[in-house]
Amino acid sequence: VRGLHNLEINVPNAVLVGETVTLECSWQLEDEEALYSIKWYRGREEFYRYIPKELPHTRVFPLPGIEVDISRSGAHRVVLQQATPAMAGRFRCEVSADAPTFHTEIRSAPLEVVEAPEWGPKLVSDRSWYGVGSTLRATCASPLSQPPANLTFALNGREIDMELFGHELPVWFKWDPLPKPETTTTEMPEDDLNFNVFHDESNIQYLDESYINIHKEEIRRPPKENMKVEFERTGPDNRLPSAGEVLLVVRHNAFERGSLRLTCIASIYNLYAARAELIFDMEQPEVASVLGVRNSAQGK
Repeated sequence: VRGLHNLEINVPNAVLVGETVTLECSWQLEDEEALYSIKWYRGREEFYRYIPKELPHTRVFPLPGIEVDISRSGAHRVVLQQATPAMAGRFRCEVSADAPTFHTEIRSAPLEVVEAPEWGPKLVSDRSWYGVGSTLRATCASPLSQPPANLTFALNGREIDMELFGHELPVWFKWDPLPKPETTTTEMPEDDLNFNVFHDESNIQYLDESYINIHKEEIRRPPKENMKVEFERTGPDNRLPSAGEVLLVVRHNAFERGSLRLTCIASIYNLYAARAELIFDMEQPEVASVLGVRNSAQGK
């Protein structure tokens, strides 16, 4: 006798803070069997129960971070409103058949709540131009997020390796004032070098470089009202920044029409992606020396 079987659970792997979350549970019963109950848990704590023989059918139990939308919930799904970090955890669906067997099946899956960065990444370099054979050095950082953003560098659209990656910003790296979508300069205190800086304020810029493994159609844009959600943090702040550095020798074939385009992409799953770019000019030979050679040749 098969009885209750084919129990499946559908829980999103990750959602953004502020989003609505739908948890789904499906199963099959033999014709002679009836459903007794469906129970949902986060961890070991029950927060939702559905019993078709009782009125009302649904019962909700208070649980921090869980706000059930009863009007949209039923036997096969539970809708949770306004995701916050406190909602994250392992969710379990428990389905029981009615008498006489009361056979019970359980499935579980994790849910992560993503706190995206408040603004896009910041990309800095020690100069605005490079010559063939010189060493390009640039640092990119993404603001606090949970989990920390992944960073990808690309030179003229082609992914390049990072020299260093971590979750501690350089001492000289400052976020204040808040980034603006314009090119500015800053200074590195230790050696007073000017840095060419590009800030990208937009939360999401879709990416066309498919070879960076972030596809335009894979990054879904959340509603604007969900980008900056206010909530009361009930647990520890686990957000961390991300910082990466590239260090490479510039080759002649790296230039496209006399310039280099360095891109830094910050991404979290398929929920968030933003980028910053720097355009470097190719170092040109001294004009005076070229003219001097030409003039001396004409004088002969």
